[in-house]
Amino acid sequence: MRTPLRPLLAIVLVALAACGRTSAPIAPPSADAPSAAADLSPADFSVYDLEARWRDQEGRDRGLASLRGKTQVVAMVYTTCTHTCPAIVAELKRLEAALPAGERAKVGFVLVSLDPARDTPAQLKAFATSMRLDPAAWTLLTGGEDAVRELAAVLGIRYRAETDAQISHSNTYLVLDTAGRMVHRQDGVGSGTGPALARIRAAAR
Repeated sequence: MRTPLRPLLAIVLVALAACGRTSAPIAPPSADAPSAAADLSPADFSVYDLEARWRDQEGRDRGLASLRGKTQVVAMVYTTCTHTCPAIVAELKRLEAALPAGERAKVGFVLVSLDPARDTPAQLKAFATSMRLDPAAWTLLTGGEDAVRELAAVLGIRYRAETDAQISHSNTYLVLDTAGRMVHRQDGVGSGTGPALARIRAAAR
C-alpha cells in the first residue's frame, strides 16, 4: 500500500526543523540514528509527488515531475559555495563521464539551490556555463524557501545558514529511479564512485 504523502512530510519536516536548532556540525545520518527521510521506503514514496513549483536555469516554471522518465542524480548545493559544492559537482561530472554513451542518454543530473535568494535562473545558467555542464543532461533548479525546505527534508539533506554568504549542508547526493524513488544515497564525496555508478547504471537499464 502506498504511504500517504502528508504524514511523511510532517515527520521529515519536524526532523529538519530540529536540525536547524542545533549548533552541531552538519553530518549525514548515522546507522545508529537514521533520519526520518532515510527511513522512507523507495517502494512507498516518489519525490515527484511533491507539488512545489521551481524555475530552471532557463527561467522555465516546472515541477519535479517534469524529471520523470530518466534516472536522475540529485544534489542540493548553492552557486557561491567554494568548498563542498564544487566537490559534489565534480563527482557528479565524473559519474557522467564514466557512463557509456548509451546509458548516459538515460541519466539526468539535477542541482537544486539551497540559496534561492541569490541563485536566480540567470545565476544558475552562469554557474552551469562556468562548470561546463551540458544543458541536455543537467537541470538546475531554484524555488521558494518552503519548497527548498520540503525537498531537503524528503531527501534527508541537512542545511543551516551560518552567515550571509555561507550555508552548512550535508555532503550528499542521491540517485532516483525513473519514477522518482530514491534508490541510492551517497554521503560524502571523494571516496570512490563505484557504488553510485553501479546503482545509476542498474536504474538506467
